[in-house]
Amino acid sequence: MGSILVGYDGSESSKKALEKAVALLKENDELIVVSVVPSPDGKEFTIIDSDLSAANAQSQVNSAIAGLKEKGINIIGIVRKGDIADEILKIGKELNCDLIVIGHKGVSKIGKFMLGSVAEKVVRYASRPVLVVR
Repeated sequence: MGSILVGYDGSESSKKALEKAVALLKENDELIVVSVVPSPDGKEFTIIDSDLSAANAQSQVNSAIAGLKEKGINIIGIVRKGDIADEILKIGKELNCDLIVIGHKGVSKIGKFMLGSVAEKVVRYASRPVLVVR
């Protein structure tokens, strides 16, 4: 396949997406685990301490990829700040990913929320295939 990008936020849905992406990997494929910290200028995220969230996101990504690296999987982790869907789309394009895998819901610092709008935006605007995992 080449490279698979996975949106990851530590939620059960994103863990399932990561598992699915790993199952799809072929020999010499690259797995890219991406966590996006919502930028504080978004109205619904104004109470989030973005530095704390970035550190938390980095920790989650590091934990997610550590065990997979030990299994010999070619994997990298990326943490960015901004609009979740926009950043996933940008990274997918920048790295010329062959597939984007995303969970259908996730979590934030303010509790669980549906990522339907994020998943929908990624599906709608991606220039590459997208797999939404339930």
